[in-house]
Amino acid sequence: MDDAFLRFDPVRLDKGDGRKPVIEIQFNDVQVWGLLLEIDSGDLPAARHFLSGDELERIDRLVSARHRQQFIAAHAALRIVLSRYCGRYPEELAFHKTSTGKPFLKDETAIRFNLTHSHGRALIAVARDREVGIDLEKIRPEVDIAHLAERFLSREDRVFIESDDPARQHERFLQTWVAREAVFKAEGKGMTFPLHHDHLELSGRGKEARLIRGRDGCEGMDMPIRFLPLEPGWVGAVAAQGTNLAVSFRSFEEP
Repeated sequence: MDDAFLRFDPVRLDKGDGRKPVIEIQFNDVQVWGLLLEIDSGDLPAARHFLSGDELERIDRLVSARHRQQFIAAHAALRIVLSRYCGRYPEELAFHKTSTGKPFLKDETAIRFNLTHSHGRALIAVARDREVGIDLEKIRPEVDIAHLAERFLSREDRVFIESDDPARQHERFLQTWVAREAVFKAEGKGMTFPLHHDHLELSGRGKEARLIRGRDGCEGMDMPIRFLPLEPGWVGAVAAQGTNLAVSFRSFEEP
């Protein structure tokens, strides 16, 4: 992963009736897809056809046409991606949710996945027989990160943020955020407050991390975190259950 760069590719609908070869994935590997949530207007009916009744109802409740288009693109892309691991058509996939709301494939429980999206871009992480979480944020220089860090984060994390050049402090703040989100999403729950009882411990020249749990007996999975090499202006991280984690990147441009 060190020399690779994760691209955001446009969502591409499979043309024709032929299924593509099934993608093999090993236990230690997490495969990540980067997506631009853009889809041609002529492809929207076909993309909607992939979705379930529940997903279509959620779309109809969205007021913004842009948000509706991005939702269709993200969830159609998720089905297309997962169909490559299951050897089934995207519209055949059925999703259920855990008691905490994390979706899973009804008939393909070995394949685990997580979807995140932000400002027109998305990431999908896929793993086998291990829980996985992923998060993505756009760097917004106008955000008062000093106030947010003081309000939410631990002293150790604030030192990590403030010890770098001011130009990189927004990126470091988001690293503390996306790493936590990736862990919490892998655990099947949302961001758990307060955050200041936990802190990140970095390794691997700052490309890897673990979330060190705090003093209130907060329990959770011990899992490695990897920061993703993205284009400037974006910060992302993936976390997975277990001890070893190899991250590789997939693309819609591949056959």
